[in-house]
Amino acid sequence: MMFTRKMKICLTAIGLFFAAAAAASAGVGAGIDPVLVRITGSSVNIRAEGSRTGRVIGRFAGGETAVVLREEQGVDTYPWSLVIARVPLPDGPVVEGWVYGQYVEPLPQGEWFGNTGGAQSLAFDAFFLATQERLGSTPEEAVQKLGKPISRNDREVPGRHDPSYKVTFTELSYPGLELRFFSTKDNRALIGARVTQGDYVLGRSVRLDAGHREVILELGPPRFQDGPVFGWSDEAGYAELQVTFSGGKVLLVDFSVEPD
Repeated sequence: MMFTRKMKICLTAIGLFFAAAAAASAGVGAGIDPVLVRITGSSVNIRAEGSRTGRVIGRFAGGETAVVLREEQGVDTYPWSLVIARVPLPDGPVVEGWVYGQYVEPLPQGEWFGNTGGAQSLAFDAFFLATQERLGSTPEEAVQKLGKPISRNDREVPGRHDPSYKVTFTELSYPGLELRFFSTKDNRALIGARVTQGDYVLGRSVRLDAGHREVILELGPPRFQDGPVFGWSDEAGYAELQVTFSGGKVLLVDFSVEPD
């Protein structure tokens, strides 16, 4: 379905909070959980190995956002940061490589950064479509794919722009999974999925116990970090995404869509 929507997806990572707080005041340290950063300087090399002699595999123009996965301190003054980013934004491929720590600056917490559009938006849309394929785009499809829910709740409300236009919200509860659907006489869509346990998969690979790298390779670098929360959004700014990890693994997935 092609729809107008406000989308919110959440993936959260416990442990990011402590790394982010330290990084904000003292730079990104070794052994950290992933931290959202900005690349400073211009024409910053991305290398296959964390050293000045490492093979150059790409180049940042400067000002891009990236995620530092880990750092290693070598013989140089600054540590080398293993980063993952889309180069160039927003249309380039997702690249993983090493950047000299002098050119890595942790971003302030709780603010939106980065670019959308192009390949970044396509990756986000593909995530949503794949999620609908796995979980269903209507309550009936969800029951076919997942079986009978523990409970179902239907609620009819007046339309936001036209009170005579009826909107039905449906909530289905499964063990470790809450689904929400939106339906009118014209549109029906999955608008929310909250995963707290089980082996449910959103998109191609977003599931509990998935690692940071696996999630970012599918969705590209996030645009937001607030303590343990990573955030993504669509090109129009209607969509958001956030992730929680514990011990480097996804602990919670929370996705929602607010129809227009």
